[in-house]
Amino acid sequence: MFTRTFKKGPFEFKRINNDSPLYVRILSEKIGAIKFLPDFSEDKGVFILTDFGGEHKEASFSTYSFLICSADKRYVFEDAMISIRKKHNLISPWKELAYKDLRYGPIKMALDDILDAANNLIHGLLFTISIDRRIDTLFGPDKKSAHAQIVDLLKENNLGIWKGNEAEKLLRVCYPVGILLSILTRSEQKILWICDNDSINQNGKSRNFSHTQKLTSQIVAMLSDNQYEIFGFARPFKNDTGTSDLLSITDFSSGVIQEILHTEFFDSDLQVSEEKAKIGRWMGSKSHFLAKHNIAIMKGDYDNLEIRTIELQEKPP
Repeated sequence: MFTRTFKKGPFEFKRINNDSPLYVRILSEKIGAIKFLPDFSEDKGVFILTDFGGEHKEASFSTYSFLICSADKRYVFEDAMISIRKKHNLISPWKELAYKDLRYGPIKMALDDILDAANNLIHGLLFTISIDRRIDTLFGPDKKSAHAQIVDLLKENNLGIWKGNEAEKLLRVCYPVGILLSILTRSEQKILWICDNDSINQNGKSRNFSHTQKLTSQIVAMLSDNQYEIFGFARPFKNDTGTSDLLSITDFSSGVIQEILHTEFFDSDLQVSEEKAKIGRWMGSKSHFLAKHNIAIMKGDYDNLEIRTIELQEKPP
């Protein structure tokens, strides 16, 4: 029997201070100010699902979407998605629910049902960070020196040999995971992070997914005293309704936020399809179980950073 849904802020990060990286301080300030975050204190397990967008040449923002949700309660969403997939002929043959495929007939027809199921049946937080692609690095005064330092630190700490851009992305992703876990989870829980296929979880000659796992575990240990029963890491499971469809929510979020921000700040004439607009309205909708929050880190005047909370509104079509 679950009785707790949200806990009230503000939230304090006692181990983050002025010596912490600027990116970490920005995130802790914005997350700490959120009025309500999901309460997982009654859950034995918590999932983290991540997807990233805005990496094509025309993109104005890189987006990093994190869905932190109850593993114990996920079955109601999974059961609903099996029914939705059967209803719209998306289960045999299997079809991934991808943002890039929103105009595919069965997905287009199923979209309302998918978004309603997510709002009503996922207990968690959908948190998306958008970073202006004109910002070369968030970890030093300039890209060259910052990337050289990051690459050296990772190598010295047996965390693999990375290229500069990949190392930057690694930190942009692993720090939010650690920050969110420190405030949303507790000791003795089982944690599983499922990361969509990406450069930070690929196995190369000089680094592999285990290095990403090790770094994340170290960040979590720096930010909290949580001792988890299990802290697991995985890539997407093939044709798995539960985790695949949860990952699709992060894919929808990272994709639509990038396009909304690009339209708002760089190209007001860009046409957004009705399916994408529908996801945008859903991102601004209220839910009794799923909190949704978005921040943007933008390049301001004189190379200063401008931090914005992105408030989307649920508007009629």
